[in-house]
Amino acid sequence: MSHEPLRFDDFAARKDDPRLFARWLFSRSLAERTSGLGGMQFQCQLCAAIAYMPEREAAEDLREGMVCTTCGMSARLRSCLAMLGTLVDRSEPVYITEQGTPAFAWLQARYPQLRGSEFEPDPERRAVLAAYLESLGGHGPIAFEDVTRLSMEEDTLHAVACLDVLEHVPDYRAALREFARVLRPGGHLLATFPFTDAADTVIRASLSAAGEVIHHLEPEFHGDPVGGAVLCFQHFGWDILDAVREAGLADAAMVMPWAPEHGVLYGNWMLLAQKTG
Repeated sequence: MSHEPLRFDDFAARKDDPRLFARWLFSRSLAERTSGLGGMQFQCQLCAAIAYMPEREAAEDLREGMVCTTCGMSARLRSCLAMLGTLVDRSEPVYITEQGTPAFAWLQARYPQLRGSEFEPDPERRAVLAAYLESLGGHGPIAFEDVTRLSMEEDTLHAVACLDVLEHVPDYRAALREFARVLRPGGHLLATFPFTDAADTVIRASLSAAGEVIHHLEPEFHGDPVGGAVLCFQHFGWDILDAVREAGLADAAMVMPWAPEHGVLYGNWMLLAQKTG
């Protein structure tokens, strides 16, 4: 079985792909063993440590689980940070839409021109996040940015990483336009989010003209280790690729990495897009 990431430009290309089915079947067969993934070992792509999966009664989350016991990164984060390393040289300017997180601290130690931010206008709350970042081995004050109105100049960044943030942005199309604006020609967008693997995005909530939240489905909140619960506005489908292209990133695809030896199994979808011209 090839270890190359699978790349699909649209839903039609993804449907009934035999390679994707084979990887799903392999992952399910592991998870359905009597011991689950207990006893499985893998080498972390980030810290090179050997991690051992403990036995659990519940099924392992192949995206937010599969945690490296040395660096603490989940399968999703490990696959994303490893992918970023293949897209951009460490000397290039990179922006990530988070800052008080383990992922930012890890990147900050390796990318001298890294910048990040949090959607937190309150200085006292940003100070709490800064203290948390320091506890993770990072440093510096926390910047406030609204991803729908970024302060960066256009054509200045080689990469933007938006990891499980876009689902919390009501006007995600405005955020995509901003990512396209600040990227240099040839620059990359890497994004993860709750992905349905269905044709259409599911809008769970929206904002009225007056700025009030309108719930279309039962409210869903995602945890934040410092900031608390954050409302999820949408679960994305394959139509997110059309929105990305409309925003100005013509080369866009959904990609699924595959590396069982690194603890990356089925389900770690990520969006990759590049600014052309």
